[in-house]
Amino acid sequence: MSNRTGSLDLIKRINRSLVLEIIREEQPISRALIAKKLGLSRSTVTSVVNDLLQKKFVVELGLGDSSKGGGRRGIELGFNPKSGYGIGVDIGRTRTLLVFSDLSGEVAYRQEAKTNDSIDSTIDFIKEGIEKSGIDESLILGMGIGLPGIVNSRTGVVLDVPMQDWVGVNLLERTRKPFKFPVYVNNDVNCAAMGERWLSRDGWSDDLFFIAIGTGVGSAIIANGELVEGHHFSAGEINCFVDREDLRLGRSVQSEGSGPFERQISGTALAGTGLTPEELFAKYRSGDAEAKSVIEAFVTYLSVTIANVASLLNPEHVVIGGGVSGSMDTVIDTIRQQVAELTPIRTNIRLAIQGKDAGALGAASYVFQQLQNAEEL
Repeated sequence: MSNRTGSLDLIKRINRSLVLEIIREEQPISRALIAKKLGLSRSTVTSVVNDLLQKKFVVELGLGDSSKGGGRRGIELGFNPKSGYGIGVDIGRTRTLLVFSDLSGEVAYRQEAKTNDSIDSTIDFIKEGIEKSGIDESLILGMGIGLPGIVNSRTGVVLDVPMQDWVGVNLLERTRKPFKFPVYVNNDVNCAAMGERWLSRDGWSDDLFFIAIGTGVGSAIIANGELVEGHHFSAGEINCFVDREDLRLGRSVQSEGSGPFERQISGTALAGTGLTPEELFAKYRSGDAEAKSVIEAFVTYLSVTIANVASLLNPEHVVIGGGVSGSMDTVIDTIRQQVAELTPIRTNIRLAIQGKDAGALGAASYVFQQLQNAEEL
């Protein structure tokens, strides 16, 4: 392919994404208004819209109002979120969540089960979900799978996960035969970040840092609209962060991958007090002195880390998710204040809003993103 052909294909994909996005955001909208807002020619918009109409991602809603000068009324367009569905599979350390999402992020079906070490059993679980969902398989555009470890998102090879039978397996090859639609794989925290970005109340952000605090600690980086995965698909392993205090106390990364940061602020670390994170935060809210000491140390350690991340990456948003985040409403303002005092780089810090569904919804959105980039959506 020549450079010129490649450039034209890229421009076509960009125009297509822009047109689809403006229809989603500003529907009902005419072709003429799309062309005006995007600065594209009428012929370019017509070509893109005809393609979207053929694939049923866009529908014609009828004639709009006439122009101020009494000109001819244009046919207005609307987005059709039910034209296709993505399957999102969030495989956690203990539970696996399966969701079917339409193109707007509305969940049409969900199913949950205990995580199974057997890939074949997991495939059977997904097949069962497809059958129970009642969704026509011809409308399923693809499936995204999030795993709690390191996975090569390009080849589909699982590099490191708690389920030992999965390590070294090419998950894309294993799912190619049982499923006739495209399958994509990625890290579970990356998927959760994509889910929060996709359905954020703050609006779509191209620069976001996501921290998941649960049994362990992980993070994901979205910069300039792209997921940053790193050379060995290990970007975001924030659990391995160390500081001078860790060195002084001899804290290091353990052989199983647990890092000093994770051993200080994870749900597992908080549970080392003999209380669940929920109980510990409840005691903190009631003024318990011992809980206050633990939570204040947790807040300080987390705030220092977020401040350093803000100085390094300059994210528009820092989103805190994971199981522990559900108890952090009483400390989020303190975290914001401490971060603001520690770095001049401003960032918006908030708690995640998608809860346990974020990873699965993000895996579904990953499908839509990959297909759109490949111009198959």
